[in-house]
Amino acid sequence: MGGPVFLVGMMASGKTTVGRRLAAHTGASFCDLDVRIARMTGRSIPALLAAGEPAFRTAERIALRSLVDEPGFAGGRAVVATGGGTVMDPANRAAMRRVGTVVLLEVPLHVLAARTEHDDGGRPLLAGADRDATLLRLWAERESAYREGAVVVSGDAEPEAVVESILRQLAAVGPP
Repeated sequence: MGGPVFLVGMMASGKTTVGRRLAAHTGASFCDLDVRIARMTGRSIPALLAAGEPAFRTAERIALRSLVDEPGFAGGRAVVATGGGTVMDPANRAAMRRVGTVVLLEVPLHVLAARTEHDDGGRPLLAGADRDATLLRLWAERESAYREGAVVVSGDAEPEAVVESILRQLAAVGPP
């Protein structure tokens, strides 16, 4: 694995779980972009989203930009778990592709629905909504952005199997 790897995909696609394991397996550093946003703003993700999605997306863009602009980041080994909507900003997609490799964890919608069925409120975009309809709408809105310039890997497996699949795909495409 050469250079940063950015994991993208729908909520509950396994970006954080797989990202931590991929980083541990490769000796890379791990960054959960949502954690970075919360630290930089001093507010939780649900609190930021309660203030409005546009304000959250601005904080997300700033957090991602600050990460990719850190000295040594572009040439280093890192795995970044992005938020589900990070890819909707063209500047975010360009920044990720400029410094690293984007990997889409693709998971069938019925699996995402099952994974979020007993959510404890940590996914504000699903709160009080028809879960299946919301997931379907979000996928339809985001699919082309997820796929743009991304290596696509099935996230519908045990995390270790997904990590192995990512490593195979990264070896096939070579360094960014």
